[in-house]
Amino acid sequence: MKSQNLVHMLQNRESGYTRFNKLSQSAPFTYERQFYKAITPCLTIGILIPPVYLRKFTPDGSKLLAFSRDQRSVIVYTYKGIGCKRVGDLLSEANVGNKETYNNTKDNSQLTSKIFERLFESKYVLRLCQGDSARYYLHREFSVFLEHGRYVLLAGMCILNGCNLAITDYERYPDLFDKLDPFSYIFFVVDLQQGIVTDEIQLPQDAICLSHNHGISIHGNTIAVLSRLRQSIYIYELVNGRLIKHEHEIAPRPRDCAFNVASASAMLDVNSLLPITHIKQRVLSFLYRHIQQDGRQAGQKYQDFYKNFDFIENMIIEKMQLVDNDLILLRYEQRPKDTDVTPMLTTGEPEPPRRLYVFYRMSVEDVVGVYQDDSADLLEIVVQFYDKMCNVRSLQTGEAPSSPTHYFIRQTCLNPNKSAHFMRQAALRFNPSVPVSTQSFSTSPYLNYNVFYYDDRLVSPLERPKASSTEPIMFRDRETNLVKFRLNTKARRPHNDMAPRELCAFICHPFEPLVISIQKCMHVYAYKLHIYNHSTTVKQSCYD
Repeated sequence: MKSQNLVHMLQNRESGYTRFNKLSQSAPFTYERQFYKAITPCLTIGILIPPVYLRKFTPDGSKLLAFSRDQRSVIVYTYKGIGCKRVGDLLSEANVGNKETYNNTKDNSQLTSKIFERLFESKYVLRLCQGDSARYYLHREFSVFLEHGRYVLLAGMCILNGCNLAITDYERYPDLFDKLDPFSYIFFVVDLQQGIVTDEIQLPQDAICLSHNHGISIHGNTIAVLSRLRQSIYIYELVNGRLIKHEHEIAPRPRDCAFNVASASAMLDVNSLLPITHIKQRVLSFLYRHIQQDGRQAGQKYQDFYKNFDFIENMIIEKMQLVDNDLILLRYEQRPKDTDVTPMLTTGEPEPPRRLYVFYRMSVEDVVGVYQDDSADLLEIVVQFYDKMCNVRSLQTGEAPSSPTHYFIRQTCLNPNKSAHFMRQAALRFNPSVPVSTQSFSTSPYLNYNVFYYDDRLVSPLERPKASSTEPIMFRDRETNLVKFRLNTKARRPHNDMAPRELCAFICHPFEPLVISIQKCMHVYAYKLHIYNHSTTVKQSCYD
């Protein structure tokens, strides 16, 4: 077993030698993983924060973003670091001791009330929704960092009352999905270094899913915005803090096909036949051309092609992702019908929709891959190119986040001895994990599933709220099975099937041993800080 002593790790790193007196052949940053086992967020402290909604850290970890309670302003905090002298003095004065959880009492509430302001200093407050945009409110689950955290893209939205779509929209966008409630959106580009708004764009009367960056994808300085209402994708380029929109939109028609406004003067009705969008035409062409006419099952494949024609004609884009600046992954799903009944009212369990995954190259306007939702080939692509699909890397180590789902797939599914039926079921389960929402994974090394083992039902690199645990969340070393630290986020009330669930969200620093947990039940919030403390002793069992 390798030494778990921090001094030994420092000596090995400095000398470049391993404990076996051999030069390390691993990448320079790979050895850093061992340090995260020795310096962990092992102390849990209940804290008080200002009246704000905390969002997330910048990619370099130097700033923390938050939104005001009225959701009109963004607050930027400067992170002082866990090694800050004022933080160390506060921990010493509170006499924390060697316990893993700091109990908040009247005698030691100084630490609870002041540690946040010692760690985070308010840098500036930027009022975004004011004047002509005063009717908007900022979406507190949306933020996209650009140019390694130099800029951040924020979004506001407002409800529209009594809006009607123009007749020309139905002809300009043949796949228009008018069952959605439209909103008006405004996007702000904020320069975090200078504290100013460098650009803003408005998208009136649209439907864009902003929660957890669902409808936005970026690669480099290219930004794609999915309109679920018009079933099209807007492409922007960030240039010197300004958003430059590409003239051509993805999905409705080819680049050289001009829309004739005069032809839209005739009234449309439910019986009007509209053309199939050019991406769907290319999907049909791709599937037809890949049927081998001389093959043994050619007849059956032609039957399946014509049988699926209606599904392809009526499917809608539910999610997309920029794989690179030119390749885009589209996930199509079955269009809901007016006669559809909520599955929960009939069977008790929602039935997963039928899906089709399409790889589309924008420069040549061509489809380069089409996969069914049970495709084992797509599953292999997801596993082999997981790092690229995540489209986020740590600025500290250069590593991609490690997902428990990805770890499980590599351990169980990529086995040539698995049956075809097993692979189909695995594909049905894991293929919906793509496209991946932009910057939805945390790069914190303490959530690296290759280093630590933990219950991914309670916490994971995917930044989504989880159900609060009944016991502290244990993180074990995969090599030694020793408990390295615990996150004490126990639910404040006993679980009751008739009562609302208590949820817990985590905000992790990109590389330092600091985690902020936010527990919510109804409209009551509780905040805890999980931080490194050298005097804390981590017990190996609850009986120690």
